[in-house]
Amino acid sequence: MPVITISRQLGSLGTTIAQLLSENFKCNYLDKESLEETFGEYGIPKESMERYDEKKPGFWDLFKTDKARYLHFMKGAIYEFAHKGNCVILGRGGQIVLGGLPGVLHVRVVAPMDVRIERIKKRFECDDQDAVKIMQHNDNERAGFHKFFFDCNWEDPSLYDLVVNTGTFSTESAIKLIKDAVSTGELKAAQKETCLKLADFSLEHEIKTAIIYKEKVPIQFLEVHANQGVVTLSGIVPNTDDVEQCKRTANAIKGVKEVRNEIFFKPISTNYGLHY
Repeated sequence: MPVITISRQLGSLGTTIAQLLSENFKCNYLDKESLEETFGEYGIPKESMERYDEKKPGFWDLFKTDKARYLHFMKGAIYEFAHKGNCVILGRGGQIVLGGLPGVLHVRVVAPMDVRIERIKKRFECDDQDAVKIMQHNDNERAGFHKFFFDCNWEDPSLYDLVVNTGTFSTESAIKLIKDAVSTGELKAAQKETCLKLADFSLEHEIKTAIIYKEKVPIQFLEVHANQGVVTLSGIVPNTDDVEQCKRTANAIKGVKEVRNEIFFKPISTNYGLHY
């Protein structure tokens, strides 16, 4: 079952292609709206979603503590969708969150500047000058989002398996190219391995959520590594009770078979932040 991430420029028809792909494959579709629903379940306020969603945060946002929380739950939503298989993930840094997984197809949809400008003019009913401003602003916002959260250049071609230029190809041809890529032997052969890795990623994320956001254990540098149900925890806590609390919390998560606890305590006089 395919897992496809779509990164797109404004005016490239990437959103349309992603929507049509999800209909063609009859699969789950993760975009801004479905991510908002998931965030609501986690208790993330809509204001945070609007502040960060594929936007370049303002200067003072660099110092806000909810950056880590937003990224944590965004990754969780992506892992959850991808673990189910048969899904299309639009934007949200999916090509980076799921980067390196051999059974996932990462697609970038682009178009020449003049083509994009004409499409933006039609969509927003504006002139050339305003269309250029809209295009540049959108590109800057998405570039800033990727730099802020992932410290990467979203235009880096090495992040993608397939780049489709809709100045050359129609949406129908683009969809066919993507479907052909999904059906290649290399991706099909890797799907079992990818499924196992996504199960590990989902389990790791669930344990982090439980320790940091549910139990609110004051832990620094929390790392969780899962390998088919065998979980290794590491980090620093201010007292011995927290060491055991982390282990109990992890053991209570469905799918955990064994917990190897490498967390240690280090008494300190300053307050701990919830970092991992």
